[in-house]
Amino acid sequence: MSGKRITIIQWTSLFAGSIIALQIGYIFLKGEVFCLNDGCRIVENLTTISPLYINFTGLFYFTLLFCTSRWLQSGPGTFSAWTRLLLLLGLAVEGVLVSYQIFVIQNFCSYCLFVLCIIVILNILYGWQQIGLALALFGVTVASFAVLNFSPASLLALRNETLASGTFAVKKCAVPAKKLYFFFSSDCPHCQNVLSVLENCNSCEFHFNPIDKNNTLAMPELEYSSSYSPSLNRVVLSMLNITTIPVLLVQNQDGLSFIKGEESITRFVSRTCFHEKEEISIESSLYEFPAGMNINIEEEAECAIEVECPDESEAAQNSSAQ
Repeated sequence: MSGKRITIIQWTSLFAGSIIALQIGYIFLKGEVFCLNDGCRIVENLTTISPLYINFTGLFYFTLLFCTSRWLQSGPGTFSAWTRLLLLLGLAVEGVLVSYQIFVIQNFCSYCLFVLCIIVILNILYGWQQIGLALALFGVTVASFAVLNFSPASLLALRNETLASGTFAVKKCAVPAKKLYFFFSSDCPHCQNVLSVLENCNSCEFHFNPIDKNNTLAMPELEYSSSYSPSLNRVVLSMLNITTIPVLLVQNQDGLSFIKGEESITRFVSRTCFHEKEEISIESSLYEFPAGMNINIEEEAECAIEVECPDESEAAQNSSAQ
């Protein structure tokens, strides 16, 4: 390999490491990952470790790659093998992450794609033999994901999980009139409005099923679960073709009903969980769900699951500015 290519590999590795270092600093300052789209937030919520540790791993990887390519200039030998191995290892990891985004969550993280592009460029710079190995490795990884079934229904059946597996906390009462599951996110203002109403309910048992990671809820007398799965709650909503929150699942004797939107949920809770007699009316068309499962749909205040819902005050300012 020419000395010019080795130098480019060094500077490209240094550039990638610098970007990751900036990302780490941003996480320390803001508490979240900087990304150009909402795919990063989705990927972040589905990881089992903090994005901070993931970025530290990436920084260590590109630093090690810079060092091995630097030592490579002193002679091919062992450092050449280590550099090639590191490049293939990075592409293998990115192949898994990209395949997961394509076939499982069906959403892309722009920051992850940036790292993938850097690793692809580095493999190309190493020469034709490296390109052949890299293409084979990446192709096998993607093909392996492509032949697997990641549909929501199959994932639930495989994991043998129930709605309780996604419950973060439970608000109980002595004689509950209904058992309800509330799907929400921590950054949806419409969800927070519903939570403020649920705090005063006294005749329903509420199970709180967030679609993102939560540490606590500002609500008294809650029983917190030792573990829960936000990704499971996303799978449940995906099975029902529901793309907005808040959503309330009502467990009836004849099946399940889903109620969507802040106003519909608030109205239902006010009529059901403060009185002994239920007074709910279904006023609109239903999704085609399995037998015993219905949903009340109204066009009102909701947040998209894939997109952060704007704050109501910001929305009001934007509308007045227009």
